[in-house]
Amino acid sequence: MQRAQLRRETRPPIAPSISISRRGRYWAAGRGRVAVGTAPFQWTDSDVREIEANYVDERSSLWMYQSLANADRNPTRAALLRQLASYEERHAALWAGLLTKLGRPLPREKRELDHRLIVAMARLLGVGVVLSLVHRNEVDGVEKYRDQARRWQDPDAIQLFKSILPDEIAHEIETANEAKQVGAKGSSLRSLLLGAIDGFASTVALTTGVAGATRADGTVLIAGTAAVVAGALSMAASEYVSVKAEHEARVAQTRMDSEAIEYAPDTKRDELVRDYVAKGLSPEEANRVVARLEQDPQQFLNALTADRYGTSPEENERPGRQGLLTGVSFALAGTVPVVPYLLFGIPAAIAVSVLATAVALFLAGLFRALSSLHPFLQSGLEMLAIGMGAAAGTFLVGLVLGGNFA
Repeated sequence: MQRAQLRRETRPPIAPSISISRRGRYWAAGRGRVAVGTAPFQWTDSDVREIEANYVDERSSLWMYQSLANADRNPTRAALLRQLASYEERHAALWAGLLTKLGRPLPREKRELDHRLIVAMARLLGVGVVLSLVHRNEVDGVEKYRDQARRWQDPDAIQLFKSILPDEIAHEIETANEAKQVGAKGSSLRSLLLGAIDGFASTVALTTGVAGATRADGTVLIAGTAAVVAGALSMAASEYVSVKAEHEARVAQTRMDSEAIEYAPDTKRDELVRDYVAKGLSPEEANRVVARLEQDPQQFLNALTADRYGTSPEENERPGRQGLLTGVSFALAGTVPVVPYLLFGIPAAIAVSVLATAVALFLAGLFRALSSLHPFLQSGLEMLAIGMGAAAGTFLVGLVLGGNFA
């Protein structure tokens, strides 16, 4: 909501009974003089639509957590998921209460697409596989509520966020810890996507470039196969080294944090409180979150590490496994642009190779969106544009080189 400008108030707020002062100033006349006052906060239609979306999202999250709990064979984790569902139900009730005070009816409930996909994947592959996606969902929810808390300076909204934000931050940490314990971390998914997308884009770019230069399908097959093998080995090695270095740095920092908690717990507590305040929580909210984390020393240590690295420490992460995933996914993806040259002649093979790779890139973008909860169409089109742009550029270079050296 934009900062109020110097203006005379004319439009009544949606709900005057719950309006408070918005940061900003206006001029008001009284008893022969002009007085400076503070403009009252007003809910806009856009704000109300966001509140309605919050209510729908919390009700959909309630269904998602209940469905995950019912599908989970791990009783301890299922109990945690049911507890998270109860929190979502309470949050939905808070948003419903605010809508009632604003004189707005409750919107129709619906199950949101990302929640449907998470539940479908859990039923097909197991709950542990989707916990990293659930964690990403909670991270996005925290960021959304922080932004709204900064903009909505209404007394009821302020009290509502004091209740919701600590819960949401605790949920983000709890889901991250559960994902770590089952080994369903985003790093594995990142390695798969990294290898696959690079395999699609680089191989189709090379094969189209060689085809444009030589017009010889045998040469394209040799070059494409060599590129797939070399790329897979190179990607596997680089991912192994990168993950190993990052993992060693995290382990060292976690060990130092653990020692600091043992000998100077108040210092580390104050550090975490300051970090949460810097991220937008009030001192009271930050202290409530940290107090809850202190009940479990391991969660407190995980929170310190997560605040520094963005995720919880990954003691079970294996660099060799990540490197293998990247290399294999590159090799499998790289075969897609090469196979058409086994089945068709050059003109048709180029078209089939590019079309098959374009479809694969778009699907990879959709899968990437599922892991990050970015807009599906935008993510798919972005991957398609990157891969096809590289292929088109290399093909043109191949045509130029082929014409010069033919």
